[in-house]
Amino acid sequence: MSWSRRSAALLLVAAVAACGFRPLYRKNEADPGVTAELAQIKILNVKAELRKYDRAGQEMHNLLRERLNPDGAPARPLYILESQLKVTVARTGIQITEEATRARMTAKSTFALRDAATKAVIYHGSEQSVNSYNVADSQFATLSAENDAVRRAVREISDAIRLRLAIYFERENGS
Repeated sequence: MSWSRRSAALLLVAAVAACGFRPLYRKNEADPGVTAELAQIKILNVKAELRKYDRAGQEMHNLLRERLNPDGAPARPLYILESQLKVTVARTGIQITEEATRARMTAKSTFALRDAATKAVIYHGSEQSVNSYNVADSQFATLSAENDAVRRAVREISDAIRLRLAIYFERENGS
């Protein structure tokens, strides 16, 4: 039984390797893949549309730096990443007393990757995340729930931007 499982696993590995599968975020000194390109991006401060969400912009900036530059900011970046963040909140789940019991928070980020030398935009896009939270009788509880929803959204957007940039570099370099 264990022999057949081992041979099935080896067959699966051989089939995956034969189709050209390669990990996107490999950290191999001989062939670093897109991680070397991502590490060459300077992340500018994220501009929040509303002052209320400046902290969310700071959190998004920090998350992007962690995901793109895990070894620290590049001394001589090849690329510059600009991004904006817009957060909107809509009250939903209205009771008969016209009080909201739920809220839907939408965070949208637009971003542009520029060549550091020419300042030309080489890639741009937008990402969006929708989260919901309970509107409680306590203002503190509602504010905490809203802040948590914003943090979740910013984390999802940061991950999506990293993935899109990695796919861009993979396609551009043909790695």
